[in-house]
Amino acid sequence: MRDTERGLEGMRRAVLGWSLAFVLLLAAFAGTVIALNSTVYSAGGFVRSYLDALARQDGRAALEMPGVTVPESGSRALLNGVAVGELEDVRMRGVRTGPDGTRSVEVGYTAAGVPGTTTFEVRPTGARFLLFRTWEFAVSPVSELDVTVAHATTFTANGVAVDTTLEPRALEGSGGASYLVFAPSGYAVAHESRYLSAAPVPVLVDGAGETVPVTVAPRPNRVFLDQVQKELDAYLADCADQRVLLPAGCPFGQRIRDRIEGEPRWSIASAPQVALQPFSADPADPAWLVPETTGAAHIVVDVRSLYDGRVTRLDQDVPFSVSYRVVPLADGTLRLEAL
Repeated sequence: MRDTERGLEGMRRAVLGWSLAFVLLLAAFAGTVIALNSTVYSAGGFVRSYLDALARQDGRAALEMPGVTVPESGSRALLNGVAVGELEDVRMRGVRTGPDGTRSVEVGYTAAGVPGTTTFEVRPTGARFLLFRTWEFAVSPVSELDVTVAHATTFTANGVAVDTTLEPRALEGSGGASYLVFAPSGYAVAHESRYLSAAPVPVLVDGAGETVPVTVAPRPNRVFLDQVQKELDAYLADCADQRVLLPAGCPFGQRIRDRIEGEPRWSIASAPQVALQPFSADPADPAWLVPETTGAAHIVVDVRSLYDGRVTRLDQDVPFSVSYRVVPLADGTLRLEAL
């Protein structure tokens, strides 16, 4: 009898121990679920996963996040991880719950060296395994960057080269186009070509679904100025080679009422110095203007007077001015049109 009682007592203790262990395990599991729902599977954790994808420049992963939708309008040339740039120092600043259950998640960060703050709108979509909450963006974190390139058709964004003429939805008359980008993201938008240069313009896209305009204004570089000067000098030299008083198609000449003896000899005494400025205010106009600039040619010729037959030598400078419309062509050459 005593053995039976001892056996029942041992069984009760074992059941009690297993029950206590089960309760503890259940409590630990419930604590883990609660902890995960407040961190990894929270609204902030969902946004953090999206930002982590941007930080490692994984555009595909960012696009696959629930609620990330891409408009049909706009170019996708910058909607990739390569163009996103650096996203660092990400920190959660707070989460607010709306009356409809949506969460407003405020995040601070540094994008391409520029500090910023973005508020994401996310909403619950259910639960995974009936335990872990799932979320989606209520407002897709895809924005537009409207890039206008004055007097040129190419630019770089964080080193990614883009040709605006290749975009089917170019901004009419602007020399630019609209590009879809992730938010948040920071860009250094610049231009560098054979004849033009523009220093990087820092741009921060910090709002989901917004449109951010940026204008890049390239200026003529030394290569452009030197090339125009070289072509102008060569053109004037060809004019000076003409042994006539009025060289054809040239900006200088000399009218003489008397008779000349021999051929006039021309040389360029002072070459016009080239400067460049936009030909018009239209950013889509690729032409540049050489404003009116002065120079002097020199003529030497013997002249016989029709009055008394005496021969004198004309040896003098002849001032002139020039102005040109300059158009860079696709093959790298320049077209100069006299004005």
